[in-house]
Amino acid sequence: MQAISRESRTKKWLVPVAAVAAVGVMAVGGVVVAQGAPLLRGDKQIAGPGETSGKPSPVPDRVVAPVKAPGDDATGLWPAAFNGHGVTWARDIPVLQKYRDVLAEHLDPSGEHLEKTVSNMQGGHAGSGRSIGTKLGWTVEGEDGLGMVQLSVGSGWDGVGLPCGDPGWDCEDVNHPGAKVARVATHDGARSYAVERSDGTVVAITLDSLFGNNSTIPVSGVDLGEKEVMAAAADPRLVVPELDLPPAVDAKELGRTALKSLVPPGTPAKSYDSTPMRFDHETYVVLTDIKKDSLEGISMGEQGVAEVRLEETINPIQLDKACLRHSFKRCIIRTVDGNEVFIGLGKKRRWMGKPADPVNLVVFQGPVYTVSVYGDGAISVDRAIDFVLDQRWQPQG
Repeated sequence: MQAISRESRTKKWLVPVAAVAAVGVMAVGGVVVAQGAPLLRGDKQIAGPGETSGKPSPVPDRVVAPVKAPGDDATGLWPAAFNGHGVTWARDIPVLQKYRDVLAEHLDPSGEHLEKTVSNMQGGHAGSGRSIGTKLGWTVEGEDGLGMVQLSVGSGWDGVGLPCGDPGWDCEDVNHPGAKVARVATHDGARSYAVERSDGTVVAITLDSLFGNNSTIPVSGVDLGEKEVMAAAADPRLVVPELDLPPAVDAKELGRTALKSLVPPGTPAKSYDSTPMRFDHETYVVLTDIKKDSLEGISMGEQGVAEVRLEETINPIQLDKACLRHSFKRCIIRTVDGNEVFIGLGKKRRWMGKPADPVNLVVFQGPVYTVSVYGDGAISVDRAIDFVLDQRWQPQG
């Protein structure tokens, strides 16, 4: 057997397990060391059908008691295998918080209006390279509404979202000291200020009296002038951070291996691989039942067989605290050749009003990538363990 990891995005059939895992990882859970015969190893009464593994191990399994999710979701920095999100923030949140502080110096030095903590991440990549940004709330004393200040920092104009050729946008080039290009745009009641600096970095700041994602009530206005907003956009501290990314894993090889090693013989399955998202540090593969799959590239409801995720290991979590009560009936941490593997056994669930197979989760947090497998009862837990520990998913630079 080879050894090691990986991660991805959640399809609808996985929501009952993957998405709810977002909320409870910070809770304290009880851990019991299994005595005698380990779970998932031939003990059908404890493990249930299809949940056995014959691999001997000198280290007993640890049984983790499911925990109730806390009221406050503080899992944004945790691997997507556990938090149900497709993007790891661990690398970028500190950068975004620094961006916010720069904006506050220029736009809200008194600290009365601008949201103090970053709560979301925006961005992606385009032909010019990466872009990164965030949306921040803007409050006005005595008012119930919520306005918005949105920041986008990119390696070129195509990454910051100013489609000035669109009929709904009114754009005007203006002069700003030290800027290669300065531009003001109005659209849908919002106003954007953008600057291209001499190093090619483009920064856009958008002001809107309504933070539509978070409120239905606008503020009376975000009272800021062109001069101060342009000065914020031109601040040299707003730069796209360099990324020291690990070697990429071939998503097609990941899919081929998953089909061969995870899917039971005779199951008419095929794989859909994502475009490897090198700026989001992840990729994924979905295995679907050919006979039931009606939407190209999308696994819907009971058509799903398994989903494999690969995500850069940036901020490993404590496995003893990852067993969520409303996702799993029980969890086990198994040690294989010195590597700890998390096994979450899914609860009974319903899909479209009908009984559906539970979805199990197997995760290994490797030195390079975190590898996870979501699968229904057709996927052997033993095979999933072998898959996540495969050393091909841990490439060395």
